Amino acid sequence: MQRTEGKRGARRWLALAVVAMAFATVLSVAGAQSLDDLRRVVTERPADAEAWTALGDALYDADDLAGAKEAYLEAIAIDYLVGDAHFGLGLVEYGRGDYAAALFSFSEVTRLFEDRFDGHFNRAVTLARLRRPAEAAEAFQRALEEAEPEATPEDRLNAWTGLGTQLVLAGEPGPAADAFGEAIALDPDDTDLAYQRGSALLAAGRGLEALVELTDIEARTSDYRFSVLIAEVYLEQGQVDRALRALERAERKARDAGDAAGQAASLISLGEIQRGLGRDADAIDSYRRAAEVDPNSWEARYALGVAYISGGQPRTALEPLREAIQLAPDQGDVHLALASAYDQLGQSGDALVAGREALERAPSPEAQAQARFIIGRALYLQGDYAGAADEFAMVVQMRPGSAMAQLWAGLAQYQLGDFAGATLFYERAVQLDPNAIEARVNLGAAYLATERYRDAEGVYRFLVEQNARDAESLYHLGWALYAQQRDEDARASWTQSCQLGYQPACGAPR
Repeated sequence: MQRTEGKRGARRWLALAVVAMAFATVLSVAGAQSLDDLRRVVTERPADAEAWTALGDALYDADDLAGAKEAYLEAIAIDYLVGDAHFGLGLVEYGRGDYAAALFSFSEVTRLFEDRFDGHFNRAVTLARLRRPAEAAEAFQRALEEAEPEATPEDRLNAWTGLGTQLVLAGEPGPAADAFGEAIALDPDDTDLAYQRGSALLAAGRGLEALVELTDIEARTSDYRFSVLIAEVYLEQGQVDRALRALERAERKARDAGDAAGQAASLISLGEIQRGLGRDADAIDSYRRAAEVDPNSWEARYALGVAYISGGQPRTALEPLREAIQLAPDQGDVHLALASAYDQLGQSGDALVAGREALERAPSPEAQAQARFIIGRALYLQGDYAGAADEFAMVVQMRPGSAMAQLWAGLAQYQLGDFAGATLFYERAVQLDPNAIEARVNLGAAYLATERYRDAEGVYRFLVEQNARDAESLYHLGWALYAQQRDEDARASWTQSCQLGYQPACGAPR
């Protein structure tokens, strides 16, 4: 049985577009033989695994993926240890979009032939395409360990860049910065690698380490992104004035270069800093200017809408958020912001529609929880208490530490007549936020509804101690006392409530 570890000259690289990273595809030719010659060879030697692999290579080069797959499978059936057949099959499956099948093939290459750089590299690329960054980073690292003598300097550059990119996605910016540093050593003139390294260092809380290099590049390039990154480094160090000056340079560079998108991005970053400083009016002006500079920037309109919402102007936020959705209909955060604006305005029908759009596109579990909360409130306001209860129950599961979620779950259960269930939610809300007056008020009502009069008395006495002019709590305290047959105390509480102007208490003693 013929066995091979693979023809190094037949190596191919998968192409994958990631941040500042593109892997070249190097195609092979099966010798100088034509397809007809190769087909004749496998006809004459049907048990020759190498011949089938060569035919697969030629068919792959001719973009006949189906034929190439059949040839590679035939080679593997004859000799499972033909590494190039597994490798070629991985290329075919990747080209056909079956990334799970491609991953299996490349994994077999690395399992059977642990020293093949190309197997580890293409396995890493496939894992990256499958959005499994931690595993992809591990595979790139293993490829680098097997780089000698097979890999060229360009191969190693691509592997270091791929490793850095996947480590960023895996939430490991420190090691990512080190990987980008290795890539820069192989290509010192690639300013994009320097930008990625600076971004990773900043994310790792080590932005100051990149400041000299970033400043040097900023001085000799028109790329506004370096000025923005420098601003973020300064902001990390608490140097707000320097950050603002850097952002002004960024806007100027983008404007001088005729880069409307870059100018808008600089203005958005400026607005973010201004908001952080409490300069909301300046931030809104920056976002508005960004939207005017770049009519295609949904980010500017989204930032403007969010700033209006935060500033208590939800109605003003509607127009920029609607414009943002027209520009980027699949951005879940924009739909969520629009739903929040409608929710604050009490427009339950619009909030429900926007909330469901946001839930469908929510980019994170936290965004999903927020969308469900808005949907639940909208259903509650429309009288669909069962639907609201279902939504709030899911929100509570996703946000078990949210007092507000517990409160609204209790409100929905109360409206459904499940007073005991409502009580549990209210109690949890008070535990999570002892200062939540609304939760305590509703807890008192739930205790009354479940005939827990002594507990209700405790709640209302607490509320009255917090606010002696809380006429409504005095009124309910009277009922808690009356249910315990403490008539005189109840009448005293009702009288005090009536004197404070709460009319239902004025008839209670009679």
